[in-house]
Amino acid sequence: MLFSVIFSADVPAEVSLKNYTPPKARSLWTRTESGKSEYAYLEGVWKRGRHGKWTALLTRDQFDEFVNKLGLYAEDVHTMGSLGAPGLGLGLSPAISFTSDDQDAILSAYVTPIPEIEKKNGGDERDWQRVRKAVLSAYAA
Repeated sequence: MLFSVIFSADVPAEVSLKNYTPPKARSLWTRTESGKSEYAYLEGVWKRGRHGKWTALLTRDQFDEFVNKLGLYAEDVHTMGSLGAPGLGLGLSPAISFTSDDQDAILSAYVTPIPEIEKKNGGDERDWQRVRKAVLSAYAA
């Protein structure tokens, strides 16, 4: 299975964003955003916080390294999906939300698992629910 990932990290002013850079960031990931934290409206330490966003298409081993390094886990919530998920083109793709309980950062990832088998009719909602259930089972807190 492959994993299409859109990952976002925000840190307050006194915390280095480098601590939350995905593993092998230069070789596997594309950085799509950087700058002022999206949570600067919270003021205080967030007023001068930093933000980064990366995208990647990962193998299972690479994905496991990513979630383990950053302490991410799957949330059993429904999302609107990912727009322009890596490896899936410009359309909307179903996605599973991942988050972290890290006290020094706000981390989130939208993950679209891509089974390495093809269905003759492209699959349907039942197929997505089976994949979603398997990912939640493997990666929930």
